Amino acid sequence: MRTASSFRVMAMVLAASAVAYAQGATVVEKAGHGEAAIVKGDEARAFEEAKSQALRAAVEQAAGVRIDADTVTVNNQLVRDQIFANTSGYVKSFDVTAKKAEKGVYSVDVKAQVITENLDKDIQAAQSLVKRMGKPSIVISIQEQTQSLGEKGVFTSDTMAKFLGEALAKDGWDVKDPAALDKDFKLGAAIASGDAQTVRNIGALTKAAFVIYGTAAFRHQAPDSMMKGSEVFPVSGEYGLNVFSSDNGSQIGRMADTLVISDAKKQALISYERTAFNVLLAQKDKFVGQLRAALLEYLRNQSVNGTQISLTVKGLENFGAVNQFQKAVETVKGVKSAEFLNDFQKGTASYRVSFQGKSADFAEALESASFKKKKIDVVGQTANTMEVAIGK
Repeated sequence: MRTASSFRVMAMVLAASAVAYAQGATVVEKAGHGEAAIVKGDEARAFEEAKSQALRAAVEQAAGVRIDADTVTVNNQLVRDQIFANTSGYVKSFDVTAKKAEKGVYSVDVKAQVITENLDKDIQAAQSLVKRMGKPSIVISIQEQTQSLGEKGVFTSDTMAKFLGEALAKDGWDVKDPAALDKDFKLGAAIASGDAQTVRNIGALTKAAFVIYGTAAFRHQAPDSMMKGSEVFPVSGEYGLNVFSSDNGSQIGRMADTLVISDAKKQALISYERTAFNVLLAQKDKFVGQLRAALLEYLRNQSVNGTQISLTVKGLENFGAVNQFQKAVETVKGVKSAEFLNDFQKGTASYRVSFQGKSADFAEALESASFKKKKIDVVGQTANTMEVAIGK
């Protein structure tokens, strides 16, 4: 059983080893120009649209553009033919250098600081991105165990989860308590395989938009002849972490590696348990850095290139209407793709939509459209989720 003193030692080491990230991002300065039509005299909206275009132009100059084509044919007939430009940069900061409303058009010029590589190495930019995306919530559930020699059995701990939680909280994430999972939900093989419904269930239980699930295991090894008589406690192990978006069930990343102590003889080790902690401490920057980079890249891509939206639709009369609604959504301006998630119950269907813009823009586009001459009402909306009802 872990003693109070060992808890205090670990707490002090945790506090002393707060993650500090180097300012290693690649930043360039670029100018951009954008224009937007002034509709119904709404200059404020036109300004925002023109500014967004100008910032994207600056990013494309700095980071380049990747062109994606989305062409779909059914029975030799073209049903969708869209081309989208994606870029890998991110605006760290910008200044509006000029703006003008003339002849029904708003034009904006900007000068932007654009990060083209290693966004996760710039603390200020990472924190700004997380804040801009609404300080998303995340739950961390890691099964961490240390297997001891002799009669001590198996210890459970949460060191890796603490390291990750501290780093993400520093970035501005809302780190949720995983207690709801312990009481109501048993994680199994389904989450490791990326089962979308399982991930969404976790999100519903914890109210978290993102899920980190994984394992960390340590095994005490018997010392070899060279170690006998010395104060060395050899430990080996491994970890595997999975990162998911619970809104749409997609897997953002997976990281796995072995856990070994680099030079046991040079460390003042007092127990197998403390050695296991030191092994994690030595590799903390690696697994924390990999996870932060995966999450920040996901947020960056949503911010710059579009949003993955989990769409729930109520009022569909049959399964045929499910497929028809999917095709209707695919024709909405800004929609890159729409995928039915094989979830249709009592007139309600679930979809995953990739939209070139913000969730609020998609809501407006849907309410401006119709389905079978029936009105589409948006009855619920967040940054990554939307609930609509088909009128009667």
